[in-house]
Amino acid sequence: MRKHTKAGLVLLMAGMMMAGSVTSAFADTEATAATSGVIDTTKKTEESGPGSTAASTETTSDGHTYSTEAPGSNASQTSDTSQTGNAQTSAPETSASAESSQDATSGQDNALTQDQANQLESEQAAAEAEAEANHTGPLSVPLRQPRLTTAILSNDSKNWSGAYLNDQQITTEAGGFTAICTYLENIFGDVRYRTYNSTTGWTGWAVGGQQTSFDGNAWYPVEAIQYRFAGPVNDQYDIYYCAQLSDGTETGWGKNGETVGTMNTGLHLTGFRLAFFAKNTASGLNTSNALVSAHADGIQYVDGQMRYIHGNGDNYTGWGWIGNDRYYFKDSVPVTGWQYIDGLKYYFGEDGKMWSDVESLLGSNGPYLIKINKELNCMTIYAQDGGNGYIIPVKSFLTSVGDDTPVGTFKTPEKYRWRLMIHDVYTQYATRLGAGLPILIHSIIYDAANPMSVWASTYNNMGIARSAGCIRLVSGDAKWVYDHCALGTTVQVYNSSVAGPFERPTIAYEIPFEQTWDPTDPNVTQDMINAETARILAKFQNQ
Repeated sequence: MRKHTKAGLVLLMAGMMMAGSVTSAFADTEATAATSGVIDTTKKTEESGPGSTAASTETTSDGHTYSTEAPGSNASQTSDTSQTGNAQTSAPETSASAESSQDATSGQDNALTQDQANQLESEQAAAEAEAEANHTGPLSVPLRQPRLTTAILSNDSKNWSGAYLNDQQITTEAGGFTAICTYLENIFGDVRYRTYNSTTGWTGWAVGGQQTSFDGNAWYPVEAIQYRFAGPVNDQYDIYYCAQLSDGTETGWGKNGETVGTMNTGLHLTGFRLAFFAKNTASGLNTSNALVSAHADGIQYVDGQMRYIHGNGDNYTGWGWIGNDRYYFKDSVPVTGWQYIDGLKYYFGEDGKMWSDVESLLGSNGPYLIKINKELNCMTIYAQDGGNGYIIPVKSFLTSVGDDTPVGTFKTPEKYRWRLMIHDVYTQYATRLGAGLPILIHSIIYDAANPMSVWASTYNNMGIARSAGCIRLVSGDAKWVYDHCALGTTVQVYNSSVAGPFERPTIAYEIPFEQTWDPTDPNVTQDMINAETARILAKFQNQ
C-alpha cells in the first residue's frame, strides 16, 4: 500500500475543483517547482512523472532528416493481459505484457544523495509548518507555472532551431521558416497552432509537440500564424503572439486564434514571440496591426452578427474557433442544427457552437462504433445515421495507450466489473478488445477492488502513453463504455495526427498524490469522500 508522507499530503477538499488563483505568466522563463510535490519513493508505481521528453526524428520528402524535442515519456511500460477472466475472483492478468508495477524503492534511480535527503527533510518541515499554521481542512494542489517551449524549422539551414521558452524572441535567417513546433507543460490542456503561406493556404491545427505540415520540396516560408489554447488551460490563460516580417515590420499582438503576420503581400515571417496572461487581464500590449493585409482574417462581428472574413477577401467556408468553442461557416455565415460535413454529421446550437457531446439528442441506446486514435490518445464514440452508417460523432474520451496497443478492427467479447491484474492491482469496468487478445479497455489503476483506492498518478497522467497495450480511461469514461457499448461492439484502433472529429479531451484538473478516488467515478459518494478525508487527515495529524 502507499505510504502517506507529510509533504505529499495534498488531499483535495470534498467537491474542490481547482485550487488557488491564476497569475500572469508573461516573461516567465522557468517552471516553478511544486512546493508540496515531494516524491514518495516507497509508492508502487507504473510510470515516471509527467513532463519528461524524448527526442524524435522526422524525414521530409526530400530526404532531409531533422530532430526536435517532442513530448513523450520515459515511463516504464505497463499493460493488462489475459485471454479470459471473470470479475475480481479470477486469476490475475499474467502474460508477458501484463499490467505491471514495480517497487519504486528498488534500484539506484531512487537512491537519494545527502543534498536531496536534506532538501526532502526541509520540504517536509515546511509542509508541516504550513499545515499547522493554516490548516482548516485538507491541503490543496499547488499551482505550477505553465511553460511553452517552441522550435522553428529554418528555410535556410533546413534544421530545427534550439528551444525558445515562453516569450523569448524567436528569430531565424532572412529566408524565414517553414514549420513550428510548440509544447505546453505544467498545466492540463493543449496548445494548438497552424501556419499560413499564400501558395498552400493554412495547415491543419497541430497539437502540442507536433510540427506543422509543410512541403519538404518547396519550403514555402510562413507568412502568418495562429495560436490558441484548448481545454482547462484556455479557461485560465489567454495566449498572445506577435511577429516580425521580412521587411523589418513589427506587427501588433493577436490572441486566442487570431491571425498574426501578413497575407498576400509578398512578405514572410522572420520571427515571432509568444506570451500568456491570466484570463481577461489587461496585458498592456499593442494589439493594432497584428495582420498586415488588405483584409481582416478570422471571426469578426459585422453589425453584431458573427462572420468569418477570409484574409484574401473571399467568402469563407470551413471551421473556425473561439477558445474552446468550434464553429463551421458556409459563405462566411455560421451554420446551425444538424449538418453533414466531410462525410460526418455534426450538431450546432442556435448560437453556432458545435456540440461535442450529442448523447442528450440521440439517447443512450446505441449501437455504437468505437474508434481509438493511438497516436493522440483519444477515443471517439460514433452512432448510426440510418443507412448512412456510423457517421455521427457522439462524444470523445481521453485515453492512455502503449506501443503494444494493436492497430486494426476488433469486436468486444467480454466484460469485467473489477479485474485483478498482476502485482495485486485492480481495474474496473474492463472490456476486452477482441477475442483471444490480452488487451483490455479499462479504468485507471486501484490498489483493491474498492473505488476509494485509486492511484492518483494514473489519473494525472492520462493522455500520456503509459500502458504496454491496454486502453486506459478515467473511471467515469470506462463505466460509460462498459454500460453503453454491448458485447460485439466494433472497435477500430488507428494512428492519425488529427485527433478526430472532436478535439482531444483533457483532464480538467490535477488531483493530489494522496487522493484515493477518481473524481469521475459515479460510485464515489460525498459520504465516502468525507470519511476518507477524515481518515487521511487523522493519519497526517498523528505523524
